[in-house]
Amino acid sequence: MSDPNPLDRWLPSRLRTALDRAQPRTRRAVLAVATAFAVIVGSLVVVASNSAYAANHTVTVQNFAFSPATLTVTVGDTVTWVNQETDGTSHTVGADAGAFSSGNLAPGQSFSFTFTSAGTFAYHCTLHPFMTGTIIVTTTPTSPSPTRSTAVSPSASPSASPPPSASPSPSPPLPSPSVSGAPSASASPSGPLPCANPTVGAAQNDGTRLATFTTAADGTKVFLLCMAPVSWEIKPGDVRPAYAFNGIVPGPTIKVNEGDKVRVVVQNQLPEHTGVHWHGMQLPNNQDGVPHLTQPPIMPGDVYTYQWTATSTGTHWYHTHMGGTQVGKGLYGALLVTPTLGDIAADKHYTLQIGDGANGFTLNGKSYPATVPLTAKVNQRVHIRLVGTGPEMLHPMHLHGMTFQVVAQDGNKLTTPYTVDTLTVAVGQTYDIVAQPKVAGTWLLHCHIFSHAEGPTGMTGLATTLVRRARAVAADADGRGAGDRPGGVRAVVERVGA
Repeated sequence: MSDPNPLDRWLPSRLRTALDRAQPRTRRAVLAVATAFAVIVGSLVVVASNSAYAANHTVTVQNFAFSPATLTVTVGDTVTWVNQETDGTSHTVGADAGAFSSGNLAPGQSFSFTFTSAGTFAYHCTLHPFMTGTIIVTTTPTSPSPTRSTAVSPSASPSASPPPSASPSPSPPLPSPSVSGAPSASASPSGPLPCANPTVGAAQNDGTRLATFTTAADGTKVFLLCMAPVSWEIKPGDVRPAYAFNGIVPGPTIKVNEGDKVRVVVQNQLPEHTGVHWHGMQLPNNQDGVPHLTQPPIMPGDVYTYQWTATSTGTHWYHTHMGGTQVGKGLYGALLVTPTLGDIAADKHYTLQIGDGANGFTLNGKSYPATVPLTAKVNQRVHIRLVGTGPEMLHPMHLHGMTFQVVAQDGNKLTTPYTVDTLTVAVGQTYDIVAQPKVAGTWLLHCHIFSHAEGPTGMTGLATTLVRRARAVAADADGRGAGDRPGGVRAVVERVGA
């Protein structure tokens, strides 16, 4: 026969005997109290058991990455994100589906959230969308966490708190998102490292040199660029602490054909992080080269690979995108894409990259009188690509003795070219101009802001001359003309047949 009062068997024998002799009303009251007490004790045991497994977990936000990027926790656990950046960068932590959001977290600040339901929570930094992470929440812990705590309620605003570790190991930069046909960042790409043996190609007789490349099995042209500090002489006796691609300012000219597949492997040997932007190129967003926005910055010592197809024809350029100081110190170069139908028709082709940063007023990295002469004969068509590298100023470039046609802007050929003798080049702009000298002589090409091109002792900075020669000027290995040291950027105009 079943016991009508199962609780009786839990009671001491003397208490049970006393209850047997008590009045039925008293007996029922005592049993009700005992039952309620048992329920309360049982609940406390369950809560205590769950609390024993509730844990705090820390995600470090540093070097533009979440570490660990994927974290598995249990319902009831709290995750705290701590911004440990050292360069003043703020971040946010926001669930893709909106379950939590931190607001801006300055370095040293943290954000905590307690997960009360199972599921997979993808999240990202809204300021730097390439930064992503995942929290996987399970219902049963696999093992007790060494860090115990009671649950912490979600915080809608960041709370200032010290990082859990004074000097955590840096996390590697997060690869950029995968796009079809575009590889992501790589810390150790196959093949030689760019800084192992930086190379440059042929001199172009204007102070620039071509970039060298190899061809992959699928036809992709592979360029290697090494960014590193150099001591750069802008004119005799004036040596500046500069930054350079492959040891020269400007960097080597990347010249490809329309439709070429291009891969550029970049290594950073600078004392600061950076990225490389392909100015004027139409390409996948994650290859655009904007640190903190389309990619993680390339940290000192790291290697990053860009890949795109050359569809934007004409005169363009490449440069770092980490503040104008880096560009002003020399991190820029020409990027020329020859159209399938051919380049601008001319007898001579030159490139002049106009700079005004830490290296001073320079044309192709040199200041008059160290700039390289441009040569031409009377009636020859001279095609000059003007690139405004800045990083700060406008430069009205004026040619003496003749006019010139403006035939393209920012790589786009003009349907109606126009004729001028002065053209203002802004930072970031490129122009293609064609001049056709009719008279031999010494003609000046310079910035018409006088302080940029001349001083009490004569021409300086952004200046070139067109000088009549009795014979052609041979260019030596660095592109300078024989007998032109010291000399200006002199476009040498000879008489035909001289």
